[in-house]
Amino acid sequence: MMELQFVILLLGTIAFSTIEAQTNDTDSIYETPEYILPCYKADPEINTCLRGTFNHLRPYLINGLTDINVPSIDPLIIDRLLIENGHGAFRIRALFNNITVNGASNYTIGKIKADVDHWNIELGINLPRIEIRGKYEVGGNVLLFPVRSKGNFWAIFLEVEAAAKIFGKEIENEEGVRFMKIERMLTDFKLGKSRFRVRDVVNNGNIIGEAINQFLNNNADEIIREMKPAASQSISRHFAAFLNSAFLKVPIKVWLPDA
Repeated sequence: MMELQFVILLLGTIAFSTIEAQTNDTDSIYETPEYILPCYKADPEINTCLRGTFNHLRPYLINGLTDINVPSIDPLIIDRLLIENGHGAFRIRALFNNITVNGASNYTIGKIKADVDHWNIELGINLPRIEIRGKYEVGGNVLLFPVRSKGNFWAIFLEVEAAAKIFGKEIENEEGVRFMKIERMLTDFKLGKSRFRVRDVVNNGNIIGEAINQFLNNNADEIIREMKPAASQSISRHFAAFLNSAFLKVPIKVWLPDA
């Protein structure tokens, strides 16, 4: 009889410990990290709150969010970015590799318009200065002339005004925890000033390299205007994946508790 009571007591202790551990695990999932300022759907000033949340996040992004494996945004490292433009005066395919972006952490959110019922968010983003370095390979036609160039590039952009629209949806994992997933993203941007420089390694000669640099800088506005739709699509794909790496690890209940 004593043996039976002991077995029952042991099984009860194990069951209780298991339930308690599961409860603690669930509670830890919903703990709010210091880099998040929660907002509430019921708040009539939710757009103002979300703006504050994004701006509050900025200093934490400099070192990255190690608990959810989000890398630093300053410098921001991009392994590969492909931009293809098949119409207009600049019909080219540009592949950029080993890209380092400096200045992204100086962003400010100027405006937010959120539809949290449908998981859509519109953002206005201002960046005073962005500097980009990396490797490039370009092929195609510029003003009917064939162009092929490969090497290292450097670019600086000042007074960047960007707009992004995020289209998301709610998903649920096997444990019933809800997350927001970004399905697609649209971006647009306007540049105050820009400067480019390339070091060509294909055409072998400073004359060709300097001619490319002179052409880029003398025609920067036109080049950007022609390439912007293709660049916006490529940037949107990259940053949708980047943002999903965070949104898919932070439950909705953490940043929007009453959702």
